[in-house]
Amino acid sequence: MPTYRYTCLDKNGRSVVGTLDSSGIDAARAELRRNGLFIRSIEESQAPKSAGRRKIRFSDLALSMRELSTLLNSGLTLDESLSGIVAQMDPGGLRDMYGSIQREIREGRSFSSAASEFPFAFPDIFISMLKAGEASGTQGIVLEKIAQFMEEKISFRNKIVGVMTYPILMAIMGSAVLLFIFLFVAPTITRIFTEISLSLPIPTQILIEIGIFVKRYGLLSAILLGVGIFLLVHYFHTPRGLLRYDKTRLKIFFLRDIIIKNEIAHFTGTLGTLLESGVDILSSFQISQEVIVSPILKSEVAAIREMVARGQSLSRSLKSTTFFPYTVVQLISAGEKSGTLPEMLHKISRNFREEVLQKSTRLVTILEPVMILLMAVVVGFLVLGIMLPIFQISQSIR
Repeated sequence: MPTYRYTCLDKNGRSVVGTLDSSGIDAARAELRRNGLFIRSIEESQAPKSAGRRKIRFSDLALSMRELSTLLNSGLTLDESLSGIVAQMDPGGLRDMYGSIQREIREGRSFSSAASEFPFAFPDIFISMLKAGEASGTQGIVLEKIAQFMEEKISFRNKIVGVMTYPILMAIMGSAVLLFIFLFVAPTITRIFTEISLSLPIPTQILIEIGIFVKRYGLLSAILLGVGIFLLVHYFHTPRGLLRYDKTRLKIFFLRDIIIKNEIAHFTGTLGTLLESGVDILSSFQISQEVIVSPILKSEVAAIREMVARGQSLSRSLKSTTFFPYTVVQLISAGEKSGTLPEMLHKISRNFREEVLQKSTRLVTILEPVMILLMAVVVGFLVLGIMLPIFQISQSIR
């Protein structure tokens, strides 16, 4: 049975907003009239959880949060602020989502409760911050912190993507060129050599065999490779596979430090934002734990949370861990003593993100000449395999 949203006027001229389950829109109109209501508008309600799920960009959501916080901090009510941002939005998923939230708020629900219907846009960290802001009357400030949190995440992601773009493009273009050479160029040239009764050099023989293999089994090999990658990715999404993958990557010396510090940066940044918004420390730990991808680090954070729940300080709990560096423990200890723990957590997050960015840049700087050298070796082998028989033929003619 469909649900209809309506806006009506009662006998005293007061606005009445609500929902009604009915077999059809005509039956819904009739029932509202029987209740003595004058209908201003009525429409079928859409399932809020699916509204625009795939149409909302993270950057657009961050901008809308910033605008909403600005309007709230300027003295407007939440309903007026939502009307302000909805009015200037283009039709789409984001506008539909905020329109649905506004209707729920007009029916008496809180912002956090209405926003929880959209977990793809408002995860647990945002909902907890909104609840804390509603309880303390600082909703505008909390929304500003959410917007800042999202903007920092976007900025860091864009920097990492910028660093990794060149080597990825280089690898793709290099693979495409080699595939083209083996499929079209090498077979044409080596076919001439096979028709000549001449003892071919080893590089040329290898090149011919590779060309024959690619021509005969290239498609099958590509299919098998795709299936293998699919099965491997599926396995790594299982708890056992993710744990094995995590253990393997943490053993790679030049990746270990980047991975650990990236995870700590996300964790401390989230924890600092939640504590700064008024969320209690145990709930903050529970939510911040979910932003960690590594199951090994996640289990360590869960153990820290248990120690904090038993009454130990955060800095003392961190001393018994393996992955949190000494500097993190010292900064958190200083934050606890001075009453500036959220600020110290944000400082740790900023420092580690900058360090991750610098180390990623250095890694790419080292990777680029290695890739160029590898490409040079492959191209040199191709040239050698093609040119050696030509030299032999020229020598035999002389």
